[in-house]
Amino acid sequence: MSHEADALQGYGSVVTDAPATQLDRLSTEDREVVRECLAAAVRGPFFPDWEFHILFGLERDDVAAVLERWPDPKCPEDQDVAVTNALNWLLGYPHEKWDLWHAIIAVPPRDVAAVLARWLGVDELDTSARGTFERVR
Repeated sequence: MSHEADALQGYGSVVTDAPATQLDRLSTEDREVVRECLAAAVRGPFFPDWEFHILFGLERDDVAAVLERWPDPKCPEDQDVAVTNALNWLLGYPHEKWDLWHAIIAVPPRDVAAVLARWLGVDELDTSARGTFERVR
């Protein structure tokens, strides 16, 4: 075995013992909920164009690109921002579109909140206005 291979071999336990990634914490069903929420954020009536970048920290096209690649373990930074902010703002932004929610997102808001909590690696989500703003990426 080469010196380089020996060096890499020694890192195996570090990688194996690494904490679960955000994607690892989501079930197949959770990942579909995230897909629906990203699509709702990008294509739905929830967020006006003039405010999208302010809320998301990304342009609508950037979030659309995350949706197109979802799930993508190779681009965690944009994915984290897009997913966290999409789920967070769908739950906390005063979009006044609750009557359209079930036509666009298959699960109720409480289920989206549970997926967001798993994505963030927390047991319970602070659903207050303060909690919403503290989660913004």
